[in-house]
Amino acid sequence: MSNLRYTRAVLSGLVALSGVARTQVRSACTKCTCGKRGLSLAAAARQQVAFKETPVPCSGVLQAVADQHYLRVKFGDGTSAQLPYVWLRDNCQCPDCYSQEALGRKFIIADLDVNIHPTSVQEIEDGLELMWSDGHSSKFSGQWLKERAFTPAARAHQRNRYALKRVPWGADHRLREFDYSELKTNPKTLLEWLLTMEREGSAMLKNAPDRDVAGPEMIEHIAYVKPSHYGPHSPVINRPNTNNVAFTNAKLGMHNDLPQYEHMPGIIFIHCVKQHLGSGGESVVSDGLFGAEILRRNHPEAFEALTSTDIYFWDKGHANYPWEMDKFHKISKFPVLTLNSNKEVTRIAVNHAIRDSHMDASPEKVKKFYEALKLYNDILYDNAINFKMDEGDIMTLDNVRCLHGREGYEAFSARHIESSYLDWDEARCRRRRLQEELGVQ
Repeated sequence: MSNLRYTRAVLSGLVALSGVARTQVRSACTKCTCGKRGLSLAAAARQQVAFKETPVPCSGVLQAVADQHYLRVKFGDGTSAQLPYVWLRDNCQCPDCYSQEALGRKFIIADLDVNIHPTSVQEIEDGLELMWSDGHSSKFSGQWLKERAFTPAARAHQRNRYALKRVPWGADHRLREFDYSELKTNPKTLLEWLLTMEREGSAMLKNAPDRDVAGPEMIEHIAYVKPSHYGPHSPVINRPNTNNVAFTNAKLGMHNDLPQYEHMPGIIFIHCVKQHLGSGGESVVSDGLFGAEILRRNHPEAFEALTSTDIYFWDKGHANYPWEMDKFHKISKFPVLTLNSNKEVTRIAVNHAIRDSHMDASPEKVKKFYEALKLYNDILYDNAINFKMDEGDIMTLDNVRCLHGREGYEAFSARHIESSYLDWDEARCRRRRLQEELGVQ
């Protein structure tokens, strides 16, 4: 880091507007025509020597210039960023404002002046120190600033830390396979499965033990089982006095599990304990994200109908097993395709068995909605993969992205599937921790 001492100037625009002086922090300027005071030739020469003797790291601060609303910072790797004053003050890292132990902000929003500005900015050993117009001072390391700078690279890095970019797939897709025991014993394999699930939304675990709780046991190795009113796991068999269409031998159209929950399960574990030996029981799986983008591109009006029409999903019933809720009645409401602020599809909710007959829509919109839903369903099947699970397979699917169904089978069959769930919050949490522990980005 150089021995540069920053100079202070009054911004003429601010003087005209408010009479408030703002600090200018800048590098040496020996031939400056901007009217701002620079360093002497001797000081500039000393500074150049200091730069040669002490190289600035990539995350170090080379230059900082204060303007009306931002601190303009240039880092050691040549990248630049605009850092808003209000954001810097809100994120002061001093012990009074932030708990390094709890990793949480102590500074409360009620005490924040949104028009805050620095009265001085000084270079320190590994970053910057700012004195604020409210009398407070803050220190920031160059590394901290660079990681959070409002640059495309910094923003993309944090988006990737939050959730990996999803890769849509169609009918030529093959589920990547992982060995059940290795997933439990090898952290690198577990991380690879987590990365695969975030990107592709699908994988197959092979050689699971012959236990109805093999799925929940794997989930508990990762984090926590997400329970539902069906308990921590559901025997998907042809049940007497059934409480769900899935627990029959009927053909099931492609669907997401439990859209009757406002917070749908993130990942479903579908464990084949015993497969039907004859014809029937085959699985069909489709990437709802892939289908949604085809719909958006080729049928924009249908896409708009599925993103703007709220649908009720409901589930009412009684327990079949002691671990199930004795009596339940769930209702949720959202569109088939949910978009975020960037118009990206973030959730798909299709389940015709529990899609309610109640519709909160005008009669004129109903037929257009059904036309769009049928069209989307056709696209899903046109781009689906079909196969029959082996005993000991656990198919894992992103439940808010991929849809699954099955062919019907004979009522007397001993076919036995177990389903259990893992929330995406917990899966991504484990992925981030494993990336830190294994040094993998």
